Amino acid sequence: MVMSYGICSVNRQSLDFILSQLQLGQAMVIVGGAQEPLYGIPEEHHLILQNRKGFVCLALRHWTLVPIYSFGENDIFRLKFFATDSWQHLWQTTFKKLIGGPAGWLKLICIASCIFWGHGAISANSWGLLPFPLPVTIAVGHPIPVPHCLHPNKEEVDHYHMLYMKALEQLFEEHKESCGVPASTHLTFG
Repeated sequence: MVMSYGICSVNRQSLDFILSQLQLGQAMVIVGGAQEPLYGIPEEHHLILQNRKGFVCLALRHWTLVPIYSFGENDIFRLKFFATDSWQHLWQTTFKKLIGGPAGWLKLICIASCIFWGHGAISANSWGLLPFPLPVTIAVGHPIPVPHCLHPNKEEVDHYHMLYMKALEQLFEEHKESCGVPASTHLTFG
């Protein structure tokens, strides 16, 4: 049922197939994955991107790489955060590895074990699982020209990954103040 909405596994074979289809040929990859919600602190802007490079290989094979950033996404739910040296944080990261990590028993499902809440369906002042009614602004940058390369090497991937991170940082800096983010706030990568 989920696949009827165009959602598919984010693996090389699935994405290569979709991007090779003339009629479909489009995909959006949320690079931070299930790890990113563990850092989704309201009013902070931290992306898990430093060691995520598979999307760059995909872009080099299929000609497109576009930086996109969503402002306000971390504010539409509240999350319970635990200190990184606490047993609760250890449980969260272990659970994520067991369920969705490379050796996980449900490899197709990648789950971040976050405790989150929003507002209720009847009243905005009640507890629930609906997002808080706050604006989310999506900034779309200019496409980064990439060469077509079926088998990119490490240097090519690293180069375009660095260009993507710089373009994303520039996109953030260009739009942050118009989206209500203080000028002193900067995008960080982990």
